[in-house]
Amino acid sequence: MNNTAVIYDPIFLKHNHPGHPESASRLESILKKLTESGLTDNLIQLKPRPAILEEIKFCHTEDYVERVRNVCKSEKGFLDPDTYTTGYSYDAAIMAVGSLIELTNSIINGQVKNGFALLRPPGHHALKDRAMGFCIFGNVAIAAKSALKNNEIKKVAIVDIDVHHGNGTQALVKDNQNIMYISTHQFPFYPGTGSITEIGNGVTAGTLLNVPLIPGVGDDGFRNIYNEIIVPSLERYAPNLIFVSAGYDAHWDDPLASMGLTLTGYSWISKELVKISDKLCDSKIVFALEGGYNLEALSYGVINSLNALAGLDETIDPLGRSPYEEPDITGLIGELKKIHQIT
Repeated sequence: MNNTAVIYDPIFLKHNHPGHPESASRLESILKKLTESGLTDNLIQLKPRPAILEEIKFCHTEDYVERVRNVCKSEKGFLDPDTYTTGYSYDAAIMAVGSLIELTNSIINGQVKNGFALLRPPGHHALKDRAMGFCIFGNVAIAAKSALKNNEIKKVAIVDIDVHHGNGTQALVKDNQNIMYISTHQFPFYPGTGSITEIGNGVTAGTLLNVPLIPGVGDDGFRNIYNEIIVPSLERYAPNLIFVSAGYDAHWDDPLASMGLTLTGYSWISKELVKISDKLCDSKIVFALEGGYNLEALSYGVINSLNALAGLDETIDPLGRSPYEEPDITGLIGELKKIHQIT
């Protein structure tokens, strides 16, 4: 019997600005393809819930939360040049946080094996006291800190597969030695953070693992990065729970980036992360939606990740291989091994 869960709420579709890259059409496309795939019949659908203020305050100031609430009272507004609001955006944002915590708790408590939170707005750019890059609250960072309140969870790892560096997540967890943050991202690129030297300080040294990639790195490069850098680092850290900030904008045909991953490559990454969760943390792994702006790549990317979570071998890749040649990243891998003392 399958024991993979999804969590979703219709309020996520009401946070919407037609024509904006991060619009409701992203999640609408995912839900449509998910229904067509028949996969929903094999998934447990958990009941979403809004976060309470005390949970959001794990990462954000009360003043900021109140500011978001007030801006969202008007029909339309902006929290930063990229991050719009509607009259529903505050409700969607607190539902995103609460639903991810709910899914995480269900996994920790053994109700379900693993799962995917189909959330909007995304969260990995949100900072302690301001919105950034389409993100209002730090969904994954908050859920990670919430998980550590459970006595069973001593250490958490966050693997960010979005093409943009999760500067918000990193800023919100970097002082906690019980959370490891790993990011593969195009660099230099928005938001400009995530250099190879950002590794943490003092007792947290080594808990940040940033893999800054030049444009064009695709399936072969990512396979080498995981085999030689990320998997050994996770094994050494030995988390009790893994979060995946699941952005699908490193796909070669995404309109907002210039990387070379295919849907097959994304599927392989999902399977590797599920496999390492089986080995290290009793299969406790939580995917949470971040970016991805080619609707076809995004939708099939999510389906492939759900297949991996459910233990199904199927990979759907109608878009095929990148037409661009991959650059050589042997030097980067060697440098990362030196910095992080990986043998």
